[in-house]
Amino acid sequence: MADYILVHGARNDGSVWDEVVSLLQERGQRAFAPTLSGPEDVDLDDNISEVCDIITRENLDKVVLVGHSYAAMVITGVVDRMPERIKNLVFIDSAVPASGKSLFDMIESYGVSTAEYGLEPERPFTEPLYFDEERMRRIPKTYIHCTESEFLEAGKAAFRHVVEHTERDRWDFFELETDHHCMVSEPRKVAEILLWEGA
Repeated sequence: MADYILVHGARNDGSVWDEVVSLLQERGQRAFAPTLSGPEDVDLDDNISEVCDIITRENLDKVVLVGHSYAAMVITGVVDRMPERIKNLVFIDSAVPASGKSLFDMIESYGVSTAEYGLEPERPFTEPLYFDEERMRRIPKTYIHCTESEFLEAGKAAFRHVVEHTERDRWDFFELETDHHCMVSEPRKVAEILLWEGA
């Protein structure tokens, strides 16, 4: 049995994972899908702490930590704080964080305007995240690229980075013919990938 924490992106809540959580639980896994505090109330560090608190409170170990969209920043911060508790990271249609960069920095580094995506410059999105990049490279990681995403231009750039650094950075990767919210549109496919990662 594996422990899963599924972290939603901006402007969503934990309910987007309901079907995936059910499918994981049907296979005997433990799965948590918290709702993070909103960006108008907290900063990135607060969101990271919320996930770390779940791991500590539930005494979770060998966690498959899943982050959709903005949550790529959150799960990267979590694994930097408690790498001994994390088995694998799964990034879903997200940027690939770089130390010292914010989510906005990452999107713009792909040649995409954050204004084009209608993103507000709130603290969790504009604050840089600092982490040990060498330690991050040693953690097994998976990237799920959504080929019909509303954020396709940024997603393609992140996916190219993953493919180019597969061996160096310990990436697996998958492509799904779905929109940005693949956990809603293709929950069974997402669950199967996660079960494979947790095996």
